[in-house]
Amino acid sequence: MTRRRQFLSTPIRLGAAGAVLGAPAILRAQRRPLIRIGLGPQQPTQSDTRRVWEPLYRMVCDQAGADMELTVANDWAGISVALASEQIDMAQMGPWGYVLARQKGDAQAIAMLMIQGRPYYKAIVVARPGLEIRRFPEDARGLSMQMLDVGSTSGWLVPTHFMRSRGIDPKSHFGRYAEGASAAAAQMATVGGQVDLATGWDTHRNTMIRNGQLKPDANKVVWESEPLPNEPVVVRRGFDPALARRLQEALAAVPEARAKELMPWPYTGFVPTGHEPYQKLETMGREVGVLKG
Repeated sequence: MTRRRQFLSTPIRLGAAGAVLGAPAILRAQRRPLIRIGLGPQQPTQSDTRRVWEPLYRMVCDQAGADMELTVANDWAGISVALASEQIDMAQMGPWGYVLARQKGDAQAIAMLMIQGRPYYKAIVVARPGLEIRRFPEDARGLSMQMLDVGSTSGWLVPTHFMRSRGIDPKSHFGRYAEGASAAAAQMATVGGQVDLATGWDTHRNTMIRNGQLKPDANKVVWESEPLPNEPVVVRRGFDPALARRLQEALAAVPEARAKELMPWPYTGFVPTGHEPYQKLETMGREVGVLKG
């Protein structure tokens, strides 16, 4: 009987010791914050966007000592609304969407994506094959125009501001005017001749060409903007400042070689940023009447 009692008591003592040793690890896991991340429709489908970006953000959050939950929005405006309403904690979003989220909900930019080592890109307008336009938008009167959604920097804000600065109202200037298309759909609509003109941005068009989705001469660029600040990574109002700093440091510390492995071409990493590069877009927003004050 004595031997039996000793044998039975052994796992009880080991179990108690295991519980004590495991407690700090359990507490650390319980205290590890969850970061809800939102992404805009950067790839053709939501599943494509998730597949492309999730490994990168999982790595960054892990280095910052946090877990991650990733959401992909249907449109750029949706990400801005989700951030302003605190449905998500952090977002990689279009520059104009960030400006909207900043005004509505005091969002803060912490990092900027780099494109082949540079911090800017350009808005463009493309035309269907064979269409001759020497001066845009003057020579485009009466033609059909497909814009992207109103939360898009290059697909709506910048071309709208440019045309209005020249005394032209896009909705009356074009024979058929539409908003809300995805960037890929807008490009392909010009290729197939469904529309005469469409807005977009140079990085996206170059990526489609590189991936074989678009031939270089399938449509043509008839206008491009001045350089615009690249997409920011943004945190919501009230977000833990210490955690925001850790995320900013983790993003900036991604080596370029590793960034090229994890990020889609032509992105090459991140640099820390604040609001200053995006002030020009804030001014545009006021001048087109979307932002007040």
